[in-house]
Amino acid sequence: MNKKLNNKIHSGDSFFTIQKSAFESKKSTVISFLNPFSYYEVVKEESLINDVDVYFSDGALLCILHNLFLPKITRASFDYSSIAESFLRYVELKNKRIAIIGATADENFHAVTNLKKQFPNLNIVYQRDGYIKNLGETITELDQLKPEVVLVGMGTPYQERFSINLKQQLNNPAVIITCGGFLTQTSIKPDYYHPVIKKLGLRWLQRMILHKHVRERVLNKYPKFTVSYLYKMIGYKLAKK
Repeated sequence: MNKKLNNKIHSGDSFFTIQKSAFESKKSTVISFLNPFSYYEVVKEESLINDVDVYFSDGALLCILHNLFLPKITRASFDYSSIAESFLRYVELKNKRIAIIGATADENFHAVTNLKKQFPNLNIVYQRDGYIKNLGETITELDQLKPEVVLVGMGTPYQERFSINLKQQLNNPAVIITCGGFLTQTSIKPDYYHPVIKKLGLRWLQRMILHKHVRERVLNKYPKFTVSYLYKMIGYKLAKK
């Protein structure tokens, strides 16, 4: 149980209020998302707790466990079953300059191609893969283009580390938002999740079937997370009595 991190997990119901504040801010804001795998990746690094401004829970399991002990939250994920479409529509409508960074070069290319089909007026000023060897060069390129939004899909903890570097080094404020596997998923098809899967809330099952690394996480990491989280939270609650 990490009190500081738990206090940074906001309810999905508040996402668009937080989005509004982030766009109005004169400083860069980092928004990211947690699941049972990424929760304990983040806990390992103090900077990922301190320097990411806002977290949301992107899965039902973390919401359920959180809600057993703490103020109630709802899910928010960067996918089309949650906030991704509304967020990108806003960016398109407001003609915000957006940089899209993450996945492999091929996946990034196809993801951006599909995004342009869905959001033809999206003002994409920069795109590249997430395998960045020269951070300074990338910062310089972004400073020249002045993106107002940076979408980062590298997986945890890499996307959070990179987002924090952007927050600290970009000359112009930006809303920096992580998206996990969204770019890889979007490179496969514009709307990755089957409508029935979305309706039934079984996004994890589709990912599990299609991707080996997700199967390994769900079968190996998630049960351990559940036991560890419950053990620590129950211990914390008992200690307070």
